Amino acid sequence: MSIAGLYAAELRLRFAGVGEATAVVDGSRVLCESLSVRAMNFGQHWRTAGVPVSRYSLTLPLSFLVAFLEEPAALPDLNHDARLRPDVSDPLDQALIAAGFPSAEEAVRAPALCHRLAVFFAHDVLVRWLGDGGPKASPGFVVNSCDQIRLEAFDLCLEGECRPSGASTAYQDL
Repeated sequence: MSIAGLYAAELRLRFAGVGEATAVVDGSRVLCESLSVRAMNFGQHWRTAGVPVSRYSLTLPLSFLVAFLEEPAALPDLNHDARLRPDVSDPLDQALIAAGFPSAEEAVRAPALCHRLAVFFAHDVLVRWLGDGGPKASPGFVVNSCDQIRLEAFDLCLEGECRPSGASTAYQDL
């Protein structure tokens, strides 16, 4: 299933019948539209004092990860680069080589490789699923990290820190 050109709301509609995507902030379920992620400054600490930090959890259908990995700029590019210029010190390149440069479907069925790919593409997956910029629903939260990734039978679970939207925030430069 091609997802080229689809972002956020359109993308979520495409996978609506596949599985239930769920978003949780500090233990309370919120709409996926309540979360957004910034394309820039992701993972940086805030310089603004007193920014309230929350924990989020986002569960996505694993079939979305397969569709994402099938896109030319994802797994096909990684496989191509690992074939042409293998970095034997890079665990992801090692895993791709060991798996024989797999398709997205094959990669997702290999738990260790799938986890490495999910870690590598976590920010990109968040940007595609949630959108860049402000949240579309209230209460709104801006995702700033992804520090835990779990693969379940049919789901990809991403967890990290977020902050309430609507407040001006300066980011750390380092």
